[in-house]
Amino acid sequence: MKRVVYLIGMMGAGKSTVGKMLSQRLGWDFIDMDREIERREGRTIPEIFASDGEAGFRQLESGLLEELSRRLGLVVATGGGAVLAPRAQGLMSGSGLVVYLRVDAETSYARTKSDRSRPNLESDDRMQRIRELLERRSPTYCATADVSFQSSGGSPARIVEKILNHPKMKALEASVRASAEETVKGETKHGIPR
Repeated sequence: MKRVVYLIGMMGAGKSTVGKMLSQRLGWDFIDMDREIERREGRTIPEIFASDGEAGFRQLESGLLEELSRRLGLVVATGGGAVLAPRAQGLMSGSGLVVYLRVDAETSYARTKSDRSRPNLESDDRMQRIRELLERRSPTYCATADVSFQSSGGSPARIVEKILNHPKMKALEASVRASAEETVKGETKHGIPR
């Protein structure tokens, strides 16, 4: 059953900003996966990359995704590369609505140029690195997404409105609401306190 909204896309696409606003509008919890991994590990993402490598970080991502995929009524801002692992793609597609926030290389660069917490962007030519990552990841983003919206130049509030008004989002909201009501009925019926 679909119960989570996953925001995917390149670094600087606005996943965290849009995710927070979307969760507030829905009245659902919000998780920024990168921040949650840092909190749980007690280390920054660059520190995790330095000690465990990208493969180690991707394992942490997949483990967290597996946990989040069981939640009901949740908005998740994924890391830029979270969708690359086939296991992660399956978890997201099987448990939620996958929303791709599309961004061009120039916008990604402008939004991340002073951010040193992104190990995958460390390069002598950051713009070229972003172009390479975008070219490599775009097919996976497109193949995994249920819906996509252009976030370059668009205001986060407008993107949130587009997501909320999409028929697939409305169907997901109705499904989550029905599941929550069914859970409450079951708890009441069996005398389990809420």
